[in-house]
Amino acid sequence: MPMPQISDSAPPAARSPTSPSMSATSSQDPAAKSQGRSAPADPVTMLKRERNNVAARKYRQKRIDRISELETELKDVKEERDDLRLRLARQEAETAALRSMLQLNSRSGNGSGPKRSA
Repeated sequence: MPMPQISDSAPPAARSPTSPSMSATSSQDPAAKSQGRSAPADPVTMLKRERNNVAARKYRQKRIDRISELETELKDVKEERDDLRLRLARQEAETAALRSMLQLNSRSGNGSGPKRSA
């Protein structure tokens, strides 16, 4: 079967398997293709990118952990607020009951209450 002739007007990838756009590093790294950039040939750049990726992952996880901590703290503070509101309502009810008892005592004037010293 004869091989088809490739003209100079063909796309660069079809002209030669050793063309710069078909380098070995870009064909081996599917993640680089999905991001739209080729992997760097320079080992220093590769190391910097890897370190940056690790730092970015670490930062994202730290941010997620911090948000989780804040949500837990918020839940605790809301529970405490609700408990304090309930306690306040009970105290106000008790105060109102004691005031009404005091008013009943002062109206009846029977003197059965504690004596005040002048």
